[in-house]
Amino acid sequence: MASDLQNGQLTTMGLLRPKTNIDRRSCKRVVPMKVICLGLCRTGTSSLRAALFELGLNDVYHMFSVTTENPLDAELWKEAYDAKYKGIGKPYGKEEFDALLGHCMATTDFPGISFAPELLAAYPDAKVILTVRDNGDVWYDSVFNTIWTVSNFLRAPPKTLTQRLVQAILPKPHFNVFEHTPLGNFPVEGRQWYDDWNEDIRTRAKGREFLEFNVKQGWGPLCEFLGVEQPKAKFPRVNDSASFKETHNNDLLRVGAKVVAALSVLGLAVWLAKK
Repeated sequence: MASDLQNGQLTTMGLLRPKTNIDRRSCKRVVPMKVICLGLCRTGTSSLRAALFELGLNDVYHMFSVTTENPLDAELWKEAYDAKYKGIGKPYGKEEFDALLGHCMATTDFPGISFAPELLAAYPDAKVILTVRDNGDVWYDSVFNTIWTVSNFLRAPPKTLTQRLVQAILPKPHFNVFEHTPLGNFPVEGRQWYDDWNEDIRTRAKGREFLEFNVKQGWGPLCEFLGVEQPKAKFPRVNDSASFKETHNNDLLRVGAKVVAALSVLGLAVWLAKK
């Protein structure tokens, strides 16, 4: 990882761990949970993950962990969401999070932040980091132009055959991390969500070792907070809006190729049926 950070740039794909297929249901904690990062998405959570890797924390849980690296985790997260928000099954506590996150020394981004109170209770000795943007308007624009736009497209009722094929082919998680957030009505509620969320985390973190951190601040505040030496490499910059769009454009190009293939097969079938 260190060699990848010499110029401070790291592609999203360079941040990902090797893909695995581990059922963590019977796993145990094997490393201490040292840091709980509770900033909302689009506050530099990917950059923070890369920075924590560079500082020797391994592993660091992130949305990538379940969507790309170990998709089997989705089954457990769905259980946790169902228990918390729908009253179905046993609520997740330390035992369950030790199984799901027992290989991690830190966690950041969704889905973990949906369980901020539970994680804080399960790991009372862990330090807490709240990642923030320059202000709420900057954060709002970032989410609106990335996550909300993609989410809105995927949730919208398909109006054309091509859109139906795209939605059918795109991989879907077994749970929706944004179902119980204001993202569905983001243009109206999104700006207030940022302020309310940050204030709630500040309140919950009172009395604990706590850092409110903007990744623009670089290594200094983070290394001082964690009590570690500052690396020589530049602070990583990962998954900014441009990188997000490039990644998802590439995904759509791959899906587009499948759609073209599907339409070609459909056209051939129609032609054969008419013969």
